Amino acid sequence: MTPRNALVTAALMACGALSSARAQNLLPLDFSQNVQAVNAIYPNNSTLGPEYYNGLSFDFRNVTTQGGQAVDARVSVIGTEGNYNFVGWIPDYNSDAGQPDGDLGVYYRHNGWFPPVDPQNPDAERFSTGGMAFTISFFVGDGTFTTSTVLSEVGFLIYDFDGEPGQSELIRTYLSDGFAGYQIRNGSGIDTHFQGDSQLFEAPGTNLSETGPEGSFIAYYQNTSQIRFDLFSTTSTNNPPGNNGIFASFDGDLGIVGGNLSGYGAFVAIPEPGTPLLAGTALAGLLLRRSRTRS
Repeated sequence: MTPRNALVTAALMACGALSSARAQNLLPLDFSQNVQAVNAIYPNNSTLGPEYYNGLSFDFRNVTTQGGQAVDARVSVIGTEGNYNFVGWIPDYNSDAGQPDGDLGVYYRHNGWFPPVDPQNPDAERFSTGGMAFTISFFVGDGTFTTSTVLSEVGFLIYDFDGEPGQSELIRTYLSDGFAGYQIRNGSGIDTHFQGDSQLFEAPGTNLSETGPEGSFIAYYQNTSQIRFDLFSTTSTNNPPGNNGIFASFDGDLGIVGGNLSGYGAFVAIPEPGTPLLAGTALAGLLLRRSRTRS
């Protein structure tokens, strides 16, 4: 083995050890003990759930324990943008034969409106861009949801993140929330873009499993009391009618893979070592220009 190859091998082994150690230190999160009862069924006429809650805020008791103290959580929609509507939350998503997985499903949809037809090019494909943002806030577990608490290390395996040929899916995470790094599922086709103060994850635009890890990535956080996720999409007039729903599930204990991370790439720390902030800013500008061109 050449010295260079030896260094590469050592680096890969170190990354693998780092990701395994990080996963072992995570506080497991369980979104199965919801306070508000589900109040609707079959979100967006899909079979997902099928029961869900359509309120903008949704409370959960005993999502984890830290230092012997129970922790509660509240998920809240903080806004929508463009021609997209929030549909609802699916608590305890993907439970298997009565065994709670405790995953949190999040569902939104395009409302069917597109920019007017261009009289000069009436057959041109048109695009609509927007989405929703929500937060997960952690509280001392006394049932009052009033005293914020900081969690040392948590992670979310976000799956069914795939998109369709006529409807993209993207998720943004924020460094200010304690976002520390990520791992991408091998073969998922998920792309990433560092943007200075945030990380953008872009789905491949192909339909993958709604209950398996094939289209997934893991987002890791340290010393956090509130986490924000931006979910957004670009929908085309070529998107088949009825396919306007966008769904992702948030697995807070990595239970869908049983804690086995062999199917994921190496842990990538954020900010990435040696990545100039200027490069991230330039990329953000390119993405914004692309969005304006498509919408």
